[in-house]
Amino acid sequence: MLKNERQNQILQLIQQAKSMSLAELNEFFDVSSMTIWRDLDDLARAGLIKRIRGGALARERARSEFQDITNLKDNPHADKKAAIGNYAATNLVSKGDSITIEAGSTASSIVPHLAVPNLTILTNGLLTSLMVYKTNPDIMLMCSGGVLIETGAFIGPQAEDFFANFHTQKAFISAEGLTIKEEFTDSTPLYTNLKKIMTTKADKTIMMLDSSKIGFSSLVHVMKFNDIDILVTDSEAPIHVLDSIKDLGVDIHIVEI
Repeated sequence: MLKNERQNQILQLIQQAKSMSLAELNEFFDVSSMTIWRDLDDLARAGLIKRIRGGALARERARSEFQDITNLKDNPHADKKAAIGNYAATNLVSKGDSITIEAGSTASSIVPHLAVPNLTILTNGLLTSLMVYKTNPDIMLMCSGGVLIETGAFIGPQAEDFFANFHTQKAFISAEGLTIKEEFTDSTPLYTNLKKIMTTKADKTIMMLDSSKIGFSSLVHVMKFNDIDILVTDSEAPIHVLDSIKDLGVDIHIVEI
């Protein structure tokens, strides 16, 4: 069993049982204690569980913990996200498209600006779904389900199976960091395979990333530059970084703010 698959299953078991001991997980997966220990460390660093002596607890989720992407006014980069979302909706979405919108706040910033008819949206975002319903209920909306984490994103095998069954014209994705060395990174290890499925099942992948994320590296590598077709960022992004990425064949769209 691959590491990501095992960690997905560990997360589900802990959330269903509310707590699991190290011994119980060892017996269930038939792997070493050290392997389970490292898996629990990864999940704890991502904020998905709480470590305790001899095992782990499910994290209690309060409504206030969710990053409410329907209300970005308190986000210091709200103007950048809104500009990127408006640009992507206006220039990169066509009538009749089926599109994937990943649950991140920058990718989901496209939703309020979508005005073309006959759209179908696939998303793994609980709050993204609510935003679609609030701003344009006429859009055909399909939400993946799965394990719900603190950011309002569904992850895990159910979400992966959902996206594996559909083909879209475009996938709008975001990440938590971008550096030339590490490429695109996130803080949630279990997101890696889901984003890979989202993008491989789309004709074109558009990475939406505001300039505050450029030069920042998060916990795990999730995508390479050659996994995307277009990078949409804002005019405060460092030009030398963008030039290096452009040299790798990525089409870069810069939005003035």
